[in-house]
Formats: sequence, C-alpha cells, structure tokens
Amino acid sequence: MATGGGGTDGSQEDRQPDFGLQGHSSAWSVLASYEELARLLGLAAAAVARQVHGTRVVCFDEPPACGVHVPGEADGLACCTPGLLLAVTAADCVPVYILDPHTRAMALLHAGWRGVAAGVLARGVGALESAFGARARSLRLHLGPAICRDCYEVGGDVVDALGGQRAGDGRVDLRAELADQAVRLGARPEHIARSTLCTRCGPEDLPSHRVSGPGAGRMVAYLGWRLA
Repeated sequence: MATGGGGTDGSQEDRQPDFGLQGHSSAWSVLASYEELARLLGLAAAAVARQVHGTRVVCFDEPPACGVHVPGEADGLACCTPGLLLAVTAADCVPVYILDPHTRAMALLHAGWRGVAAGVLARGVGALESAFGARARSLRLHLGPAICRDCYEVGGDVVDALGGQRAGDGRVDLRAELADQAVRLGARPEHIARSTLCTRCGPEDLPSHRVSGPGAGRMVAYLGWRLA
C-alpha cells in the first residue's frame, strides 16, 4: 500500500513538481507529475479531481489502465482494486484517508470547513459501504496535516455551519469535528488517528492559504494499493 503527502508551492521558480490543477503550471505538466508519482509508487494510473469544497465522491469500480483520470468536480475519490493512486490537494483543509482492511476499499477526501459542514465524510463512508461493502466499524481513518484550532479563527457563519462546537472563542478544530462525525457514523474511536502538524504554525514546507493567500501552494495527499 502507498500512502503519504508532499508539498509543492506551485511557483515558476519551484523545482518541485506542481500537483495543483489550478496552479501556475500547465495542465500537461501537472498531469505528468501525477503520472510520474504513480509510477514511482508502483501504481499504473492516478486519479485527481477538480476540488470545489463540495461532497461529491467518485467511485472507481475498474481503475484506468494507465495515465491520469480527472473525473470532473469532486472532493472525494474511492476504489478497492490495486493499481490506482488516489490524490487530493490541500493548503489548510484536511486530507482524510479512509481504509477498510477487510474489503480493501479505500477513500481519500478533501475536507475544508464547507465540506465538513456539508457532510463530505458521510458521503465518503457511505460510498465505501454502498459501492464496496465496507463497514463503518471496520474503517481506519487518518486526518492529515491541516490548520490547527489555535490558528483557525473564523467568522460566525463558519461557526454556525459547523454547529457551534468547540468555537466559543471563534476558533474551530476541523480534525476534531471530523473525528466526532466519524464516530457518529459508526467508526471506532481507536481506529481514528490525527496528525498533529499544522499547516500555518508547523513546518515551513507545508503550504497554508491563511499565510500565503490564493498564491499558496498545495500539499498532495495520496493513497493506493500497489500492483502485486
């Protein structure tokens, strides 16, 4: 199995590959970066969507034989067969890794506050259950690097959208909210792991939209079963 994440700042001067579909590089070079990443990780193809802070989750019953597949606008990808690298990008939002070790079904979600409030996690878990027969109690989840509660001061509209939880001082913890949602969906608390890294006050190579604005780079998170 291949999992992980990496940074890219998307600038013309950056020597790292650019994984941002809406970044500064050409679409051809971005797709080539994903194709090369899949190859290096031992997978035949990759999938990455145009993220819109929504709840659509795309399931792949049969992964593409090769190349990079872009299934339109979505904030979640899921599959259960080897050979396909799922990828999402983030720059303060939470990359959510989900795996059912029994069915080998997996999903990778992009969860900003809009997606968290709208239920992208529920859509991801539901997709694994309906499409691949996964069970919520069997799922393993990891909530990756994202902006921490201390750094995430928000307005009243965001607080209200998230149900007002843990926001008495106008700050919210997206990873804590996602962990709570996962438990309510049936996941076991001991199967939920959270990164402690913050994209704003943590390592400098983690991009943050709060710090750099629209020009911020994107961290790429990826998940896939290697080919035998």
